[in-house]
Amino acid sequence: MGKLRRRELIPEDTPVVATINEPKLVHGQYGRQIQAQIRIVEGDYRGTEFRTWFSFGTDKDSGEEFIPYGGPLYQALSITAPNIDEVLDDENLTEKKYQQWVKKAANNLDGVKNMARVGIKVPKNNPDKKSNTLQPGTIGAYEDPDADFEDIDMGNTAEEVKAPF
Repeated sequence: MGKLRRRELIPEDTPVVATINEPKLVHGQYGRQIQAQIRIVEGDYRGTEFRTWFSFGTDKDSGEEFIPYGGPLYQALSITAPNIDEVLDDENLTEKKYQQWVKKAANNLDGVKNMARVGIKVPKNNPDKKSNTLQPGTIGAYEDPDADFEDIDMGNTAEEVKAPF
């Protein structure tokens, strides 16, 4: 095996099982975001990593930050915070409590296994510098398809089944 490794782009719309690693709140060109390293853990592209960002929304009139319902950030946070609607709809939620909740929810994403589809992001100013991202609307909690398989009731046991001949 050679010592040169090229960064491999995963084809668009490929379903993957991945972990979210090293999530952190960052401020960037597009406002506040959660930056995370995505590591593919199953399938043909196992071991492939790429960085992605989950963006907060900003109200154009008031400048107030919010989490867009159903967006990638909402989907990612709902994996570890199933009460996300309760928390964000609370009219008594103070800014301090909101910030504490966001920080805790972001930290809880570290190491979380999820399922999603991969997209390809092409920067307008440099079309040759393509990168992978998780497609909005496809991010969800991972459920092992083989879990509890042994517990499924398959009907009769081997002793009770009579041969048809």
